[in-house]
Amino acid sequence: MATPQTGAGDPKRSLELLWRDLEPQPSRPGPKPKLSVDEIVDAAIRVADREGSCFSMRGVAAELGVGTMTIYRYIPGKAELLDLMVDKAGEPGTDTTETERRGWRHILEQLADHSLEFYRLHPWMLEINQRRPTLGPGGLGGINFALAAFDDHDVTDKEAILIINAVWNIVTGTALAFLTNDTPTERGGPITTEEEWWEIQEPFLMRAVESGRFPRLARIEDHTIWDMTAQEAMRHALDAYLDGIAPRMEETRRVKD
Repeated sequence: MATPQTGAGDPKRSLELLWRDLEPQPSRPGPKPKLSVDEIVDAAIRVADREGSCFSMRGVAAELGVGTMTIYRYIPGKAELLDLMVDKAGEPGTDTTETERRGWRHILEQLADHSLEFYRLHPWMLEINQRRPTLGPGGLGGINFALAAFDDHDVTDKEAILIINAVWNIVTGTALAFLTNDTPTERGGPITTEEEWWEIQEPFLMRAVESGRFPRLARIEDHTIWDMTAQEAMRHALDAYLDGIAPRMEETRRVKD
């Protein structure tokens, strides 16, 4: 099955739908529409949260209690719907004014925490290739919030985007390692649980370590070191990165009059 990706449909139509609030929509004669684009997008996100990126338009229609063809009256196809879903799911979602007053590090920490929670709530997003993004109000809102980290600093626009990308990459890499959902086997049944997976491996790993081939692993006595959450792993990498750029951020801080 091909990897779903943004920008795979008609980009002009996706952008018209994403930015539909910029121009007044012409009124049409006849009965009031049964649905809105927002209702369809919200329903599609709920379905994808349950089923992953392989959801169908039929499943979205069932979620709304309408026929499948009704969806196509509002949105051309799944590719365009996916563009709208990715943008809607990525909205900052809350008032960020207070956060923006608390300095560059707090803003980037909030960006990372929000992004990890976003992946936890919508793990299907990790299945989407976003190399060619279709940017709407949600995506631009997220970037606009992140750029607040540099309001009081003289860094180039390129450097600011590189820093934001580094934070996003830390979060996405952690989410891929910790938050991706199990997939069905070729037989169509569920794979083993996490606990069963490690139970199967344990005797092999023990024999491997006891063989003497991996002396550094054999010296490890605290086996709880492998127990970590996505939040712990992400914040370890993030803190190290932010500590690394802290001298640069202080060097570029504007002196207030």
